[in-house]
Amino acid sequence: MIFELSRPGNSGLHRLDPRVKLALLVPAAACFFLRVPPLAQLPALLSISAVVLFFLGPRELWNPIRAIAVVLLLVVLLTPPFTRGGRALLWIAGFPLLTTDGILVTASILVRFLGITLAFVCVFRSMELDQLVLGLRWFGLPFSLCLVVVIAFRYIPSLGATWRNVLDAHRLRSGAPARRSRRRLREEYLPVLTSVLIQAVKGIPALAMALESRGFGRSGRRTSYAELKSGRRVLSDALVGICAAAFFLAPALIHWPAGWLP
Repeated sequence: MIFELSRPGNSGLHRLDPRVKLALLVPAAACFFLRVPPLAQLPALLSISAVVLFFLGPRELWNPIRAIAVVLLLVVLLTPPFTRGGRALLWIAGFPLLTTDGILVTASILVRFLGITLAFVCVFRSMELDQLVLGLRWFGLPFSLCLVVVIAFRYIPSLGATWRNVLDAHRLRSGAPARRSRRRLREEYLPVLTSVLIQAVKGIPALAMALESRGFGRSGRRTSYAELKSGRRVLSDALVGICAAAFFLAPALIHWPAGWLP
């Protein structure tokens, strides 16, 4: 499995120490769970979006938003009618369809979904899996659990590539056009899902042999061909991380003590 979730690059975000990026995930995700107004969380969302846009590119900003677009649409459609607090702004047959509280709750959920999604994209798209293992090991996570995390992340793009290859193969054999077909789901995608499942199962022996050849399961002390940064570079990266963490937690400090409640 040679697939990577990370996007190759040599930007400042890519060069930032993996331990700092993993540690920043905690305050970055926590700031979107604070009980503060959506406008207080908006600067964090805009900052993360700007980091992704500047260091990773517009495509890396658009792809995760498109991936959760259905969830965001459901939030916009279903949250306002079931939130009746505040002043009613729109009625249908006497039923308050849109209220001020409904708008605030909807905006808060949208900001939370987008912020947490882009925070994880910002970290994992700029960090190679080898760096992820070294960072998790530095925080004390056992190697076996680190390996589970790495395999899970490697299989995500691997299965995506397998899905696209199998789908193209079925379309070539059936003579169907490349555009989305209107045939029933059972007739079009069930054979593709079956083929993808078979390909995934066939890869298990190869994965097991690769793990055995790398010494997985042996009791000897493990070595590493890569090392984390040390010295002044770590100190400068840590200072950047402290400033970013303070920025993420600023809304909670401003709205103390209510800002710390879920």
